[in-house]
Amino acid sequence: MTAPLIPPEELLLAPGLVHLQTGGVGAMPRPVFEAVVAAMHEVENDPARETYGPGMAEFDKVRAKVGALINADADDIVLTTSATQGMFLLAQGLHFTHGDHVLTTDHEHPGGRLGWEWAARRYGIEIDAVPIAPNETDPGAIVERFADRILPRTRLISISHVLFTTGVKLPVVELCDLARDHGCLAVVDGAQGPGALPVDVKALRCHAYAASGHKWLLGPKGTGFLYVSPEVSGALDALPLAAGRMPGSDSTGIVNIAGLRGLGAAVDYVQALGPARIDAHNLELRRELHAELSRFNQLSIPSPADGPLASANLAFCLSDGADLAAIRRNLVLKHKIYIRTVDQAGFKGLRASLHAYNGSDDIGRLVGALREELAA
Repeated sequence: MTAPLIPPEELLLAPGLVHLQTGGVGAMPRPVFEAVVAAMHEVENDPARETYGPGMAEFDKVRAKVGALINADADDIVLTTSATQGMFLLAQGLHFTHGDHVLTTDHEHPGGRLGWEWAARRYGIEIDAVPIAPNETDPGAIVERFADRILPRTRLISISHVLFTTGVKLPVVELCDLARDHGCLAVVDGAQGPGALPVDVKALRCHAYAASGHKWLLGPKGTGFLYVSPEVSGALDALPLAAGRMPGSDSTGIVNIAGLRGLGAAVDYVQALGPARIDAHNLELRRELHAELSRFNQLSIPSPADGPLASANLAFCLSDGADLAAIRRNLVLKHKIYIRTVDQAGFKGLRASLHAYNGSDDIGRLVGALREELAA
């Protein structure tokens, strides 16, 4: 039996609710929530000071905390509203010319894909999506497929750290090295990364890394960050960065001050738990859930229980004809269990996200509910 790393009393979840949807939105622990409330009080006690004056120094502290989490300098961190905003800043701020080629995957989240589609309309760039099979088990094969698709005009490789659909953890280091070897930029959508697993942007060798605060980092909704390597810093010319990288500038306007301070508290919370410890916990839960689901005749799991491509997101498929939306709805309404449906790039299934506040009891609840729904 695996116990949660975060005790239930530290959460604000409704009694009996099983939250297995951290890949979409996380549950904020009580200490982080209280830090946000305290920051709101500070701001409203003296709005001008906290909005325009010394209170701005708090943002420097948050950027330093984020930098320490991912092994980056504070000056290389931009505080954002989400991973999506970070990816859009890159798509808007990097200079493209007609015919430039961007390599990505066919399983990218819309937040990581729509910016490049905008650039395709705006500048006439070409987007090439490399297929990633749901049952992929060979990191080398993924890298080879990317290598086969690189062209002389390939400008950038954009990948997710972990695919939000199937939960496949991509071989990011190898793909970033591939990009660098061919003179390309390497951009990582890390929405499913920090908080779920250790992240070291210098070891990953990426040029940019975008992440959300409201998922695995357990922070306030509407927060996130973007890491920009000094190598490409001067090449990023997005309008929200025109007055610099600090939030609350002339080019960002007033931001969610309390929320961003809460992001700093969330990073502190995750750091205290230990990213490596969280990763080990999540992967142990994945193995448990994989073993339990493997006993069902009505479903299949395309990915293995463990290995280099495994993550805290475990996706599984039901038999043809199963109404995924109805089953998910019943899990919520009848059993108070949240997971999500996935339908992209030919993959249709359900996805459970396993995090530090989950334990074996949550897996038991999900397995029992699925058994009831599939027997109906």
